[in-house]
Amino acid sequence: MTMKKKTLLVFLFFLLAAPLARGEGISVKDPWVRQNPPGTSVTAAYMVIENPGPDDELVEISCGCSREASLHVIEMKEDSDSMAMREVASMAVPSGASLALSPGGPHVMLMGLSGDIKESVVLELRFRSGARISVKAPVLSPRAAQKRTHPH
Repeated sequence: MTMKKKTLLVFLFFLLAAPLARGEGISVKDPWVRQNPPGTSVTAAYMVIENPGPDDELVEISCGCSREASLHVIEMKEDSDSMAMREVASMAVPSGASLALSPGGPHVMLMGLSGDIKESVVLELRFRSGARISVKAPVLSPRAAQKRTHPH
């Protein structure tokens, strides 16, 4: 390999690695999980995913506290005025934008909980780009969760 090619490869490496070193990749803000009612094994997780980089997609989420975690959206049914929740395989996180996972909107369902969750859980997010993010999400009581849902 010529010196010119080596120099070009080193330059490209630093060019591509620089955004990661500066923390310019996808980030997760304000994660939280609704405390599951006693005796139930289902709850929901919420957060804001910010993407200053190129388009990406959230393709998988997991939590050690649950047997299964899945992505869900809320939609209006065409044949009635009712809302329905459905699972989706992924969620787009466009370049320069954020994806808000919130009550009444897109969210994460945690199913098959291994008991009542109390203080916090760790959520593992995987993106199409290969990025992986681990976040610690506090578990909020019904009263605290209601304040997040209705800020007024």
